[in-house]
Amino acid sequence: MIRRKRKRSFYSRKLERALQTVKKEEAKSIIIPDGLGGMIEIERLVLIEQGLLIIETYPMSGHLFGADHIDQWTQIIDGRSFKFTNPLHRIYNSKHALQTLAPKIPIFCRIVFSENSNFPKGKPEEVSVIDSLSDDLKSLSEYPSINQQGQIAWERIIRVARTDGQSLLRDV
Repeated sequence: MIRRKRKRSFYSRKLERALQTVKKEEAKSIIIPDGLGGMIEIERLVLIEQGLLIIETYPMSGHLFGADHIDQWTQIIDGRSFKFTNPLHRIYNSKHALQTLAPKIPIFCRIVFSENSNFPKGKPEEVSVIDSLSDDLKSLSEYPSINQQGQIAWERIIRVARTDGQSLLRDV
């Protein structure tokens, strides 16, 4: 039990360090309208100079196999195979929901797996292993800065977002 908590906090610290270099502001576990009459939760939303960055973490280990358009990904650990839903589908739904709140702001996505995972057959572009996250985020600096527009969009999203699970919207 203690070992698991230590591993999780080590993973969290690595994630925080990687994000520290790019984030201006951050919101965790927010709920926003999904654009279809429902709600969707975003694990981490980060305001960066180039737009918004959605982060979803998957602290999974082992060999992972997946691609952009495959519904089920596979984890192989200790000689056993486990299927799990393609995490990109969920993050793309989050991206579309954010686009309704911030239509002119670039939105980037990143799925982050633990350091004990690898992708022997390659990984999709928007997927990182925690140890390569800092390097993977460097490519975002190639995009133009949107400072004032980004801050206005961020404030709008934060006004609409909930952290308590309620589905009522404040004035936008």
